[in-house]
Amino acid sequence: MISQANLHSFDEITKTIKDKKDTISDTLFDMIRPFAIGTLASKSNIVKEKGFRPGYLITLLMLFPFFNISAVRSFFLSGYAHLSEAQKDTVFRLKNNPMFNWRRFLYLVAKRFIVLADDNSKGSCSVDKTKVSRGKPTCMILDDTLQPKRGKKIEGIGRVYDHVTHRSVLGFKNLVLAFWDGVSTIPLDFSFQSEQGKNKNRPFGLTFKEIKARYLKERSQDSHGFQRLSETTIDKITNGLDMIKRALRYSFIPDYVLVDSWFSSHRFIKSIRSFRKGAIHFLGQVRMDKRKYEYQGERFTGKELKHRLKKKAKRSRRFNARYIEVLVHYQGIGEVKLFFSRFTKQGTWHLLLTTNKKLTYNEALKLYNVRWSIEVLFKELKQHLNFGKCQSNDFDAHIADTTISLVTHTILSMYKRIHDYIPLGQIFGKFREILLQTTLAKRLWNLFLTVVTSLIQVLDLKQDVEELIQKVLNSDRAKIMLENLIGRSTQDQICATI
Repeated sequence: MISQANLHSFDEITKTIKDKKDTISDTLFDMIRPFAIGTLASKSNIVKEKGFRPGYLITLLMLFPFFNISAVRSFFLSGYAHLSEAQKDTVFRLKNNPMFNWRRFLYLVAKRFIVLADDNSKGSCSVDKTKVSRGKPTCMILDDTLQPKRGKKIEGIGRVYDHVTHRSVLGFKNLVLAFWDGVSTIPLDFSFQSEQGKNKNRPFGLTFKEIKARYLKERSQDSHGFQRLSETTIDKITNGLDMIKRALRYSFIPDYVLVDSWFSSHRFIKSIRSFRKGAIHFLGQVRMDKRKYEYQGERFTGKELKHRLKKKAKRSRRFNARYIEVLVHYQGIGEVKLFFSRFTKQGTWHLLLTTNKKLTYNEALKLYNVRWSIEVLFKELKQHLNFGKCQSNDFDAHIADTTISLVTHTILSMYKRIHDYIPLGQIFGKFREILLQTTLAKRLWNLFLTVVTSLIQVLDLKQDVEELIQKVLNSDRAKIMLENLIGRSTQDQICATI
């Protein structure tokens, strides 16, 4: 049992629920250990003066999805509560502290991933430039995803528009910045977004009474929690650009920034080209709206230009598509390359824009397809790692909870990378089975001890408990009974725990 309040690591957790039959490299805990969670937490000002160390508590929270638990209270009411003597208030204090720099913590975990990936590949590439996979361009991907919530009293909550169902729902938009190193997509940063809306009588889609009833916590203006809460009312373009600037300061230097049409504004593209003296290129889908491009001394909208050049369309056998490529001047940005493409004869034409004039159509489309890896990231996070399931009224708890989900995904991505890129769902299922089996084994073993002890007391047997247990376990008949009752695999783990 995890009983020491002065733990220096999560070794006690490992001893309790580690699968003894697995090799060392095949356990979740041996994937967590190289990331030095406690050290990175300390560097992020996530520290405590006494009691359980933050690294231990964070590791405990990372295990919740594997127990099919998403809330702290649910854990302490479940059969897994015996895994830790830390009380729920201890965990709540960790999640609700506005002074902890969870953003820095996520960046440090991402940097640690790059170092470990580089060590694993045994390459000589520069960690500072994060060129882990030689010959492949690196990319930053910016996108948002909906996080529905249930409580109208959640701090900063409001209604946001869901572009899938075309209706507004209670919750946040979560804007996420990810980095693709040529092999893996890892999260770097995120911000929660609210939408104030145009109806002055219902700001954020709520009545004034509902807004007044929202939870509100006093925070110091220099706290990280205050800064993160303030970001919710800043537009996504500004927050996205700020995240990219932060990532650059943490030495994540991409060759391209990939976005969908929502972020492909003139302001966003121009800002990307201003970073690092134009060394970073933009590649994204662009709406064929009223913006104009200069071609052969004349100015055209995307639709007008496509119609003018339609006869120059080519065919890509690789993608089975018809496409048009053209160099144009884009106001204030300079010369850019446009790719018009459609994939069926009667299909809709789509427009890609890149600031790299040397890209061919096939190269651009292959590279843009990397953007879909962030959609896979969102799916895996929501399906397996409790992403967006926090329902606390305290906004700081949502920041902590989301960060821990992203950190867990990063660690599992390292396991996936080392073990032949197996799907994350299979990895999750494997570790979940290990944890559930060993926890069941421990509980059944404790039940067995209780029964044997009670029998000795009731029957007034003059025999030592350990001696009687050894006799039972050494009995062939008892082994068959145990095997029939709980199965061979669980029996082996029971024997391994004694």
